[in-house]
Amino acid sequence: MAFISTGYNPQKPMEGRISDIGPRKYDTFFPPVIAKNFGKWLYHEILEPGVLMHVAESGDKVYTVRCGAARLMSTVHIREICEIADKYCEGHVRFTTRNNVEFMVTDEATLKALKEDLASRKFAAGSYKFPIGGTGAGISNIVHTQGWVHCHTPATDASGPVKAVMDTVFEEFQQMRMPAPVRISLACCLNMCGAVHASDIGIVGIHRKPPMIDHEWVDQLCEIPLAVAACPVAAVRPTKEEYEGKKINTVAIKSERCMYCGNCYTMCPALPISDGQGGDGVVIMVGGKVSNRISMPKLAKVVVAYIPNEAPRWPTLTSTIKHIIDVYAKNANKYERLGEWAERIGWEKFFELTDLEFTHHIIDDFRDPAYYTWRQSTQFKFSEAAKVAYQGAEAHEAAASSGVTEEDKAKVVDFLSSKSGSKTKFYFNNFLELFPGDSPRKVKAVLTALVADDKMVYWSSGSTTMYGLKGAGKQSATEEGE
Repeated sequence: MAFISTGYNPQKPMEGRISDIGPRKYDTFFPPVIAKNFGKWLYHEILEPGVLMHVAESGDKVYTVRCGAARLMSTVHIREICEIADKYCEGHVRFTTRNNVEFMVTDEATLKALKEDLASRKFAAGSYKFPIGGTGAGISNIVHTQGWVHCHTPATDASGPVKAVMDTVFEEFQQMRMPAPVRISLACCLNMCGAVHASDIGIVGIHRKPPMIDHEWVDQLCEIPLAVAACPVAAVRPTKEEYEGKKINTVAIKSERCMYCGNCYTMCPALPISDGQGGDGVVIMVGGKVSNRISMPKLAKVVVAYIPNEAPRWPTLTSTIKHIIDVYAKNANKYERLGEWAERIGWEKFFELTDLEFTHHIIDDFRDPAYYTWRQSTQFKFSEAAKVAYQGAEAHEAAASSGVTEEDKAKVVDFLSSKSGSKTKFYFNNFLELFPGDSPRKVKAVLTALVADDKMVYWSSGSTTMYGLKGAGKQSATEEGE
């Protein structure tokens, strides 16, 4: 048999097996004191911002110094980290999931010398190479994605905004005077290879325009079926176009369906989506957490729907985040995470205190009732002080009905009146037949205008919506009285 000639013996499958392919087992990297006391720790304390002490059953102590670091490092910087580890930590060093570097020592004299050495190392411009902090009730280092330096679908940079934001909140990185830990994360596009939705403050890059189509190169550079299949909302379809006098294979994009994720560009470089002329930018999310303390883990909510990219220092983004943090620190209870504080006082009050504008883009549970009322539940009600937040509602309503004519409305009302003897509730698709050639968005606008005029009503189960004339049907009296 063929596998016998390779030297593999099926009767002795472990014979001659190479088992060290890939990374070595994690515990081979332990410092001696960690290996000795593994699983036998009594307690730990945070002695000061960025300095932890773990005490084992044996009486051994380990002092950890946590330093903020960049996600992308030069080899020169890494060599310097190794030099410090060799000098104080017997060659051992640890990198955390939030881009921190941790040095561990076993006595206070070495701890003091290590801290002084780290504080003395600075870049040419004067900033710390190894700032100590990021522990306890402070602002931890920012975890982020690739951004412009490497990724091909980002709507914003990663390293640039993170550096700018961290510079703005750096004082709180070296302190522990927040009500609770504050985690900040950044993902440079909606694909979110950084879990920003589970952070106290999340920064997410967003595209706002569909991909451009370079028809000349689509069929030469792309597997068109892969580009079509990559779209999660079925907005991409194959087609043929006239180019330089001949028919070529290409794709078409249904812009009203596109959610600007950039997946198609991943499969087809002839569909670029990045737009540096005011289209790309970021949203700010607030309230996520992984901790199960006090309340269950939470997903963040969008609180700022769009901020343009303002390289190189992103002033609007940084000032907005700083303001949110300052208001939170002033008003939250001790141990209360940002999202827990917002839920305790109510999201309406959160928008009032932070002076953020509430718009329809911020609704996080999009159903028809929320579409019409801007409320995801009966508990979401603005106070008198937040009436200004409704100013956007009038503009949205006007924009939604701007293309609706009285003839359009009359067509729907006549259709419903003609059916009143047999049927009083109709699905949305039934109304599409009244407007052949028009987009679903146009038909939705007509129905919305009639609901606003109090001529129609709708019934929604959350997943299905039906429409009918107001007052029509046997159930209308009981439904209106409920």
